[in-house]
Amino acid sequence: MVEYTVGTVFDQYPKAVIEKAKVHILDSIGCTLGGSRSAIGNSILPPFKKMGGAEESTIIGGALKVPAIHAAFVNGTNANALDFDDTYLSDGIGHPGSSIIPAALAVGEWEKASGENIINAIITAYDVGNRIGLAIQPTRERLKNVWGVGTWQTFCAAIAAAKVLNLSKEQMFNAFGVAGATAPLPCTQKWGWDISERPIHWVKEPTGWPCWTGTLAAILAENGFIGNHYILDGENGFWIMAGSDRCDYNKMIQGLGNESLILTEMSIKPYSCCRWQHPALDGLKKIITDNNLSDGDIRDVIINSFYWVKTQEVFDPQKVVDTQFSIPYTAAMIIMGNKPGPGWYTEKNLHDPAIEDLAGKVRVNLDPELDSNYVNNGELTARVEVFTNKGDFYSEYIDIPSGDPRNPLSYAEIEEKFKNQASYVLNQNTIKQVIAMVNNLENMDSISGLMELLAGE
Repeated sequence: MVEYTVGTVFDQYPKAVIEKAKVHILDSIGCTLGGSRSAIGNSILPPFKKMGGAEESTIIGGALKVPAIHAAFVNGTNANALDFDDTYLSDGIGHPGSSIIPAALAVGEWEKASGENIINAIITAYDVGNRIGLAIQPTRERLKNVWGVGTWQTFCAAIAAAKVLNLSKEQMFNAFGVAGATAPLPCTQKWGWDISERPIHWVKEPTGWPCWTGTLAAILAENGFIGNHYILDGENGFWIMAGSDRCDYNKMIQGLGNESLILTEMSIKPYSCCRWQHPALDGLKKIITDNNLSDGDIRDVIINSFYWVKTQEVFDPQKVVDTQFSIPYTAAMIIMGNKPGPGWYTEKNLHDPAIEDLAGKVRVNLDPELDSNYVNNGELTARVEVFTNKGDFYSEYIDIPSGDPRNPLSYAEIEEKFKNQASYVLNQNTIKQVIAMVNNLENMDSISGLMELLAGE
């Protein structure tokens, strides 16, 4: 795995994979810009302004340059702040892009890396880092008690940063070792899922902490710091350190280096909320759109789905993260026709009686068949039923949510998503420039110009 990681080069990738990487970069930058204007983004910028330090890398949307590891942390946190970032939902679960892309961009700006270098680093980090996540994913039952995303995503960030730094094989071994030994705890099930523990804490999965730790691991390894070369191996390996109850080492190496790269299996979100909600929101949106319904037409909405959607039947969400995991609230946003992104989570919307009333009409049923389909096949499915005040009834079943590689968003939809989020920070001319630069990224000698545009004002 380390040998493969060290040896990857830009020229080995098919054009389609390179284009896919650039789409994810654009999407991640957009999510970071949008997240920088969220309550989370507003809370983390002031401490880093106060700390200051070497002006190495840009805090996207922060009009500030800070040490690279600080930029990686802030941008990694903001990329996931709205829960709008890309997801991987095969046998593994996570938001790797928010640990990979901010790390690559932060170190890349510091090192004046080329676009080719950045793209290669990002593709490699998705492919290798996600395989670690796949291999150590706990059983569904274990996941209900102990689960971590920031754990294995630390390797994603470390690989991205290490590739930008062009580490040797020995240095890469050390980067892996340091990253694994310092990865965040598997905290996801203690973030406030239980209604008695709400509101959900803002650390979330997390994504920023892996950026910090993984980036630092790569920088330390570059300078001779020794890490455990066997951090992944054995009965006391990283899998059990991360709280899992199993490890399939074949998944770490099976198919590594072939053209079926994990990046091509990633989903891009159409809605700024938990991915588990998306099939229900797709179904609801289709009913509303196809039948020209408005909020005043709705009597009841019944969502039939799997266990993790039922846990999000929360009617009094508190602040931005709680609302991302409240399907009555996000369903109300869909019915109202509000654009996903920062606008979903304004203080005005959070305390709007009309939205609260609409959310109160939503109910979630645990469907045994759909739950079994998730547990056994990892499929996200939902059946949505809408009852109107006029007595009409509509139903829609979604078996593959939009944004999945089997049901992808169009480039136009992804670009529109980017423009909407970027508009909270950048003017229209700068937005056009950023899109053009990302589309031409492989031809750029340095990403410095791109990062300067992303600073905002």
